[in-house]
Parts: sequence; C-alpha cells; structure tokens
Amino acid sequence: MTIKNPISGVASSFSLGFIVLCLIVYILHVAAAIMIPFVIAVFVWYLINALARALSRPIFRVILLPRWLCFALALLFLGSIVWFIFEIVSNNIAQVIRAAPVYQQNFERVVPKLVSLFRLEHAPTVRDLLQYIDLGATITILAKTFTGFAGKTLIVTFYVFFLLYEQRFFDRKIIEMIEDQKKEDRIRAILKNIDIKIQGYIGVKSFVSAVDSVLTYTILSFFHVDFAGFWGLMAFFLHFIPYAGSFVALTLPSTIAMIQYGDFSAGLMVLASLGASHIFIGHVLDPFLMGSNLNLSPIFIISSLAMWGLIWGVPGMFLAIPILAMIAIVLSQFPETRPLAILLSKTGVIDPPGKAEK
Repeated sequence: MTIKNPISGVASSFSLGFIVLCLIVYILHVAAAIMIPFVIAVFVWYLINALARALSRPIFRVILLPRWLCFALALLFLGSIVWFIFEIVSNNIAQVIRAAPVYQQNFERVVPKLVSLFRLEHAPTVRDLLQYIDLGATITILAKTFTGFAGKTLIVTFYVFFLLYEQRFFDRKIIEMIEDQKKEDRIRAILKNIDIKIQGYIGVKSFVSAVDSVLTYTILSFFHVDFAGFWGLMAFFLHFIPYAGSFVALTLPSTIAMIQYGDFSAGLMVLASLGASHIFIGHVLDPFLMGSNLNLSPIFIISSLAMWGLIWGVPGMFLAIPILAMIAIVLSQFPETRPLAILLSKTGVIDPPGKAEK
C-alpha cells in the first residue's frame, strides 16, 4: 500500500498551474492582433447595453421606449462618437506627429532656462536631460497608438454586431443547458447581476472619462494651447490608466504650453488648472458615481498594468484596469471565489452577491 505525499501533490498542482499560466500568457501575446479588438468589442457591447438599459427607463415616468428603439439610439449615439473621434484623429494626429520634432527642439532651448531658474548646485547638462526625456518620441508613440485603435475600428465593429446578434439566443441556450429550474433561476440571477454591474462600471467609467476629456479640452482651449482636441481625446483614454495615465495627461499638455509660450509660468498655470480638474474627477466625481463596490487594490492595479503592458504593449495598459474590474465583479458573485474578489479590493468591503442596481 502506497501513501501519497501531500507535499508532492501540492507541488505538482502549482507546477501544472504555472505551466498553464505561461501557456495562456503566450497565447494572449501571440494572438494579440485578434484578442485586442475582441476585448475592445466586448467593452463596446457592454456600453451599448448600458446605454440601451438607461434609455429603456420611463421618461418623465410616462413614456417607455421600445427595446429596439433603445438599441438603435444607443448605436446611433456611439456611431456619432466614433465619427467625432475619427474627425479629431484625421485633423490633429498627423499634425501632432509632424510638429513633435519642432517641440523637441523648442524643449531643448527651454531646458537651460529651467536649470538656471532652479539654481541647481550640480546642474545636469541639456544632453544629460535629453537622454531621459524625448518629448517628440513620446508624443509620436501616443499618436500612433490612437491611430492603431482607429485602424481596428472595422474589426471591432464586426465583433460588436456578432455579439449583439448572439445576445438574442443567450436565454434559449440557458434553457437548453440546464434542466433543473432552481439551478436555472440561480444562474440567471448571477448572470444578470454580473451583467448589470459590468454595464454600470463601463458606463460610469466612460462617462467620467468623457467629462475628463471635455474639461481638458476646455482648459487647454482657454489657454490657447496647440492641438487642444488631440489632448482632450488623449485624456479620455489615459483616464483608464491609473497613476501613470494621470501623470501623462497632466505633464504633457503643460510641457507643450511651456514650450509653446517659452514661459515656465504658462506651463505652471496649465498644470494647476488640469490638476484641479483631475482632483475633482478622481476624488469627487468618480467615487460618487462608482461607489465603494469596485475599490480595487493599488498593488493589483499596478501589477495588472505591468502584466497587460508586457503582454499587449500600450493597448494592454489601456485595457488592463477594465479587465481587472470585470474579473473582480465576476469573482464577487460566487461564494467559492468571493475571497479572491475581497483580496483584489482596496478596503476588503464589496457588495454581497445578488445586490445590484435595478
């Protein structure tokens, strides 16, 4: 009679899990061209459902729009937004890329003024600073990233329409898959709760990002900073990247303003104005709308940014936190995985399973 060693069993499980994890990461990296548009399509699909659900609520408690009209209006609204983004992309990004070397040259002339202004004892030379700060390359990378997103629009659109088409058959599939009525009702309740929470997260996050974008555009237009539309569009996407995204959204337009006017105080005023808007959005508007049901832990946010950035590059960093939020929402709805959702949270307090907005 042989006695199984529990330690070897645990070691085998960890080894197998590590191999599976490495295989998943490798597949995600190799299949990035397919997976990135699909993940974006899932977010857009949820956003369409969130808009349609918001439109389906009675207007003035009297008028109730039919379901098909709600989806048509949601699609029309998102189509208008995509067209608006394309207009900004086509009108601004090519100019921004062409102007990036000029800004870099202007930046090189401003650096000595900054060094003398702060009166540093061991002042670094301009060449030393430019080894670490390449403004033109940074702007060009961001512009090309947005151009890449726009180039995938057709693929994303196909995915979205297929998801909307498949959505009609979800109910029938559940009926055919599960024969026990009690089990079916429980699964329906869990799926509905997950659906509502993810729709709520994507809807609120998109709305807050849009507010951030409008405020950024308004502030930069007030100070007559070049390419205010481009920086406003960039603020929308950068809002999905915590910490690093806010840093870039604050410092790049402020640096551009400083270089454009050749005056340190101009950049400082723009920085202060953008900082005030970010404080309002990050500490007032976002927590008020999002509530405490999605308080993700900073360490997992940073880890998620690093992991998805490694797998998918810059697009992965934009998608990292929405993916982490969706995982946390799904894990919180099952008793077996709820401890993992609590571990992912910032305060350890999450909504109980079954609680969702109506």
